[in-house]
Amino acid sequence: MMPFFAMPYQILFHDTMAYGSQHHTVNIKLQNIARETILFASRVDGRAVWQEQLKDIVMLTREVYSLNLAPVDLGQKVAVLLTYEDPTHSTVRLCFRIVRFDGQPVACGYQTMILMDRETQALVGPPPMLAQYLDAARENSLVERLAEPSFGERAKGGGRWLKDIFPAEVRSLGAHVANAERAQATPKIIDESFREFDF
Repeated sequence: MMPFFAMPYQILFHDTMAYGSQHHTVNIKLQNIARETILFASRVDGRAVWQEQLKDIVMLTREVYSLNLAPVDLGQKVAVLLTYEDPTHSTVRLCFRIVRFDGQPVACGYQTMILMDRETQALVGPPPMLAQYLDAARENSLVERLAEPSFGERAKGGGRWLKDIFPAEVRSLGAHVANAERAQATPKIIDESFREFDF
């Protein structure tokens, strides 16, 4: 079972177009909200460390892509599921799946992020708050399982690749996260069997 960073979101009035469904750029907005949430909410040894660990690092978003698949109407809920792929010394691709409350895939896409030293602009490695999710040996690893072709290639290809990006287990997980009761509707790391992990 692959863990995902999962975040529920309800479509608000300012997210919609004149005819009532979300604006196409909202799917990029949701990528950004999930990315910032995992960065600022992650802990290392139980401590919030983002201010300390990111003070000397610039995180440059080099590439952004979203394949939009279905509308979401005002007031409806979605889940944003995040994983990572292609980590190198100084880059990582964030992979996103957005699933509507009824299990319908809404969008998939990715962002490629480069890490640089704030002063020298030299490429640097990920800080521990990010690196912890790039270690495939950890049970809360968020390393994407799709490979050859990668998640990014499948998202760009669309069509027949979408069944790999959104298998039944992922659609079920998305619906579970989107439909959570208010007290449980919080960002979390959760796998396809609904088992939750610390982050």
